[in-house]
Amino acid sequence: MDTVSVSGTELSTMSLGRGPTVVMLHGLVIGNMASWFSSAALPLSAQRKVVLYDQRGHGDSSFASSGYDLNTQVQDLQSVLAHHGIDQEPVDLVGHSMGALIALHYSLQNPERVRRLVLVDAPMPAREHVAPSLMRVQTREGLTAWVEDELAVTRGLTGRRRERLQKRLVALLFESTLREDVYAMASESDTQLQDLKIPTLLIYGKHSPCFSAAEKLSQVLPQTRLVTLDCGHYIPEEAPIELRALLEEFLALPQVAVPSISKSEVAALVQPHGVI
Repeated sequence: MDTVSVSGTELSTMSLGRGPTVVMLHGLVIGNMASWFSSAALPLSAQRKVVLYDQRGHGDSSFASSGYDLNTQVQDLQSVLAHHGIDQEPVDLVGHSMGALIALHYSLQNPERVRRLVLVDAPMPAREHVAPSLMRVQTREGLTAWVEDELAVTRGLTGRRRERLQKRLVALLFESTLREDVYAMASESDTQLQDLKIPTLLIYGKHSPCFSAAEKLSQVLPQTRLVTLDCGHYIPEEAPIELRALLEEFLALPQVAVPSISKSEVAALVQPHGVI
């Protein structure tokens, strides 16, 4: 485990394995490196180098009172890549939720440095899919009810893990610009998206509130395919086996190939991996 200093913030990061590099970015608020570690990063590291990091204000990274906008988060990603000595070579990017928006924004700014792109339930635009939920929390007293309502995936957390989450949420929602930064996140422009010639895999939950973003991105991105899974927004937690199978299959493809894939093929991919 290492730390990277960027814009007054310390980012916690690590790398696993050797080979072609894949960088995995977690989601907002409840996400951290652990979101990817056991379910996907460890298996993928058998054949490639996997880079993980906790975004500012998340996990073991230090708290930041500002800088949750996409441009600053892309600078954070660039600093992590430089720290691992991979800022001048193409990498595969995999992001869930806000991590997917960061990966997409980075790819639009640096298309020559991205081999393949995987967007897992990207909530584009965040001002429509994410901000309304965050804006519901007006008081610290209302935070607990919001967590139970909106973040069903956290209901199993108890003890110290839940205390840490509560402390992080208070800091992010009441002591930082996170909500304002998310509210300012508009859609990427159609022109930029249409010019993005990077093989892209879209993975969305059928029951995700972000599904309209899947329809938009699949229509505009020129080299993309869309796979839907029978789950909601938190795919790394809700469908880890299916997600890992799709990642392994897609990242093993030649860079120029973006074939379609049927539900039966997804099922076939899942079979050999067993239970995590």
